[in-house]
Amino acid sequence: MPNAQDYLVDVAELITLPDIYIAIKETIEDPESDMKELTEVISIDPAISTRLLKIANSSFYGQVADIDSLNRAVSLLGTKTIHDTVLAITLSHVFQSMVGVNFDVPSFWQNSIMRGVVAKSCAKELKIHDPDRLFILGLLSNIGHMVMGIRDPILMQKVMVQHQKTGYPIHLFERSTFGFDYAELGADILEGWSIPNSIISGIRYQNCPEIAPEFKQEAAIVYCAARLRPDEDEFPNMIDGETLIQSSIDHFDYDHVRNEAKVLYIEALSLLPIPQLKVAV
Repeated sequence: MPNAQDYLVDVAELITLPDIYIAIKETIEDPESDMKELTEVISIDPAISTRLLKIANSSFYGQVADIDSLNRAVSLLGTKTIHDTVLAITLSHVFQSMVGVNFDVPSFWQNSIMRGVVAKSCAKELKIHDPDRLFILGLLSNIGHMVMGIRDPILMQKVMVQHQKTGYPIHLFERSTFGFDYAELGADILEGWSIPNSIISGIRYQNCPEIAPEFKQEAAIVYCAARLRPDEDEFPNMIDGETLIQSSIDHFDYDHVRNEAKVLYIEALSLLPIPQLKVAV
């Protein structure tokens, strides 16, 4: 049986974060740097600069004014949003380069964007401060599943058959087959990249948010994002109300979340495109 450490070793070859992301992350974390220096680092990569300008002018982030310079875009978005957005952009490029592997990358990215927008919609429904940070959390929440599917497609196929036959959550079959699940592996991968702990914890405990030692509400939102799909006419009865209550969430207007996610999905898809991506809603 494979173990999680084997997968973490393979990830270094499977997914390499681009130098531009590393440079931006280091600049943001450097207490001596300022917005001017950050803008200069970002401007090294024209594709990232153009994308950030587009995002700064998008309704996805609630902008209404015309932002015509990278300086203004950086100032408006702020360091946290820039970090999360650049991470999402660079990962979308990494995933794009993996289209040739034995894994349906377009469908995976479609599902990841959908999780992201549902997570953001949930955060807005709950009036959580800075709901945009939940988008990146939802976007990255399934990365462990992708790595497991690419590295061991036969074992993952076995898991998928069991999941489809029984309807039980997929992470239960992953644990019995692999010895760990996609949430644990995904959190370990992100931990190795020194991603903020609020994201790591939210992903690690997404299937059991009630036991998360911290960032319990974030984990509960990802729990919902994996189970509430805006393209489904009927909401599947997969969310346990008691789990949400134990995670400090006592109410949800699911229809409102789903309807808002449909709108956000189209906008997010234009900001984080990938070839061959299917339009789901």
